Amino acid sequence: MGKPKQLLPLDGRPLLEHVVAAACDSQLDEVVVVLGANADAIRQAVSWGRARIVGNPRHAEGMSTSLRAGVEALDATVDRCAVILGDQPSLTAALIDRLLEAQTESRLPVAALQVDGLLQPPVVLGRELWPDLLALQGDVGLREVLRSRPDQVAAVVPPTAPVDVDTPEDYARL
Repeated sequence: MGKPKQLLPLDGRPLLEHVVAAACDSQLDEVVVVLGANADAIRQAVSWGRARIVGNPRHAEGMSTSLRAGVEALDATVDRCAVILGDQPSLTAALIDRLLEAQTESRLPVAALQVDGLLQPPVVLGRELWPDLLALQGDVGLREVLRSRPDQVAAVVPPTAPVDVDTPEDYARL
């Protein structure tokens, strides 16, 4: 992308700020944002609302270290967490809230978006599965946890799937 994608401008704000605002507007009790590469530049450019920033000095080792940093930053009384990607600027507070409701209503340990038959973030994950998350190594995310337990996932089909910005073409489509 030529610069940190979290800072790409979208409607006058950095891309990440859209995601943070949705999380802050949702029913989440606490919003923790994990920053790794380019943390100083990102920290200065984004309006954080009620979000708390956690650094991940091991970010070069892969996504698993960011997941671990976020979970380890949560208080011992927290019984579930939402894993939200910073590159989904079309994510809404209503969709985050729907995932929280689906996990509560289903009494399953996980709620995830289901798009074209595939489970994907954002994901709400009950504490009972955090050991699996904390055991992840390298550049892997929750996909392994979701694929190993499809019967424990409340799938939420969104009216419109959040757009992931992974390539310059994705950004151009926004």
